[in-house]
Amino acid sequence: MIRKILPICSVICLVGCSYFSPNYHKPKVDIPATWSTQYADIESVNENLPYLAWWQNFHDSNLNQFIESGLKNNANIALAKANIEAAQGQLLTVKLNWLPFVSLFGGTINGSSQNSIAPIGNLGAIANSGSFFAILPAYTLNVFSNYTLQKQANYNLDVAKNAELSVRLAVIGQVAAAYFTNLAQQKLVEQFTQLNDDAVELVNTAEALDKKGLANSISLYELQSKQQLIQGQLVLAKKNLVATQNALRYLLNQTPGTIKNINQFTNINQFTNINPNQIIPGNLPVSVIAARPDVLKAEAQLKAANEGISVASSALLPSVNLNYFYAQGSGQQTFNNPIRGINVDNGNQQSYYAAYANWTISPSVFGQIDTNSALFKVALANYKYVVNTVLHEVDNALTANQALNEKMASDNQAYKLLQQNVVTKQAMLKQGLTTQMLVTGAKIEQDILAIDLTQTKLQQLISLVNLYQSLGGGYNYRESTTTNK
Repeated sequence: MIRKILPICSVICLVGCSYFSPNYHKPKVDIPATWSTQYADIESVNENLPYLAWWQNFHDSNLNQFIESGLKNNANIALAKANIEAAQGQLLTVKLNWLPFVSLFGGTINGSSQNSIAPIGNLGAIANSGSFFAILPAYTLNVFSNYTLQKQANYNLDVAKNAELSVRLAVIGQVAAAYFTNLAQQKLVEQFTQLNDDAVELVNTAEALDKKGLANSISLYELQSKQQLIQGQLVLAKKNLVATQNALRYLLNQTPGTIKNINQFTNINQFTNINPNQIIPGNLPVSVIAARPDVLKAEAQLKAANEGISVASSALLPSVNLNYFYAQGSGQQTFNNPIRGINVDNGNQQSYYAAYANWTISPSVFGQIDTNSALFKVALANYKYVVNTVLHEVDNALTANQALNEKMASDNQAYKLLQQNVVTKQAMLKQGLTTQMLVTGAKIEQDILAIDLTQTKLQQLISLVNLYQSLGGGYNYRESTTTNK
C-alpha cells in the first residue's frame, strides 16, 4: 500500500510546488550611478566597508575602547542577539517537523462481565484484571508545507541576523558621536569659563572708569547684562556636560555617572587635537546598497513574505499519513460459576499499519493566501522605501560633510585673523595707543569665535560619523577582549 500511495503523493506535491510557489525575483530599483556630491576628498576604498574599523583612524585609544565596550555591552545588541536565538529555535522547530512522533500507552484493566460459552454454558460473572502497553508511531507529512516553512524560517533567521548587524552599525555611530560630543562639551565649559572671566574683567574695568566719570553708565549696564548672559551659558554648558556623560554611559549599558577615563586621564586639548579631515570612502551607490544591513534585512523580509504565500497555499495539498500500531497485554480471567470456578491466564498481541493520504481543504485557506499576498506587497514597498532612504542618507551625509569641512576651514581662517588682532592691540596697549577695554573686547570676540569653532568642529565630526554609518562602515568588525568602562 505504501509503495502505491507515496509515488502518487510525490507527484501531487511536485505539481503543487510548481503551481503554488511563486518564484522570487529581486526587485528592480532605480539606483544612480554616482552620488550628486563630488569633491576631492572622496575615494573608493579597497577594503570592504562593513569590516572597516574607521574609528581607529582617529588614533584615540579611549574612542576605540568605548566602541568595543558598546559592542559588547549595549542592551539593544543583547536584545538583537536574543532575537537571533529565537529565530534559530523557530527554524529548529520546523526542521523537527520532518520527524515522526511516537505515542506510548500503558495501564491496567480491572472489570467484570456476565458471559456464557458453549459447551460450558453459563459461566456467570467473569472478572478481568491485567496490564497492557501499546506503541503508536505516526507520521503525518505535508511535504510542500514543511519545505516552504523551512525556507521561510531560514529567511526569518536572516532577518534577525541583519537586524543585529543594523543595531551594531547604529551603536558604533552613536558611541562615536556621544564620545566626540562629550569631549566638545568639556572644551565648551573651558571656553565659556574663559569668556566669562574676560567679560567680568571688562565689566570691572568699565566700573572703575565709571567711578572716575570716564565711562557711560548705560554702557556699563549693557556690559553687566551681557556678562550675566554669559554666566548663564556657562551653567548650561556644565549641565550639558553631565548629560553627554550619561548619554555615553547609557550606550555602554551603565548607570548614570562620570566618564572616569575622560575626566581623569584625558588632556583638555584632546578635542582640539582630533583630526576631522579624513579620506571619505565614497563607494558607489550600488555597492553601498549591497552592503547595508538594513537593506539586506528588508530583502530577507521580502523573501520570507514571498514564502508566506507558499506556506498558505500548501494547505491546498494533501498530507501523507503513516501509522503503525502495536499493543500487548497480559492478565487473568476468573469465571465465577455457581457450580465451579475457573481461573485462566491470558495474553494477547495486536499490530497493524495504515498508509493513506488526507486531503482537507478549508475555505479560509483562500483568505490566508490573499492575506499573505498582501503582506508580500507590504514587504516589497518596505524594501523599496529602505533602499531609497539609504540613497538619500548617503547623499545628504556626503553633502553635509563637504559643507562643514568648508565652513570649518573658513572658521579657522577667521580665528587666526582674530588672534592677530588681539596680538596687535596688546602691542598697541604697551605703547599707549589703545585702551585696556578695547584689548579685552578683542579677546572676548576671539573667545566667542573659539566657541563657534568648537561647535562647528563637533558638527563636522558628527557628520563624518553619520557618513560612515550611512555607508555601512564597520558593523562586521569583531571586537577584541575589552575591559568594561
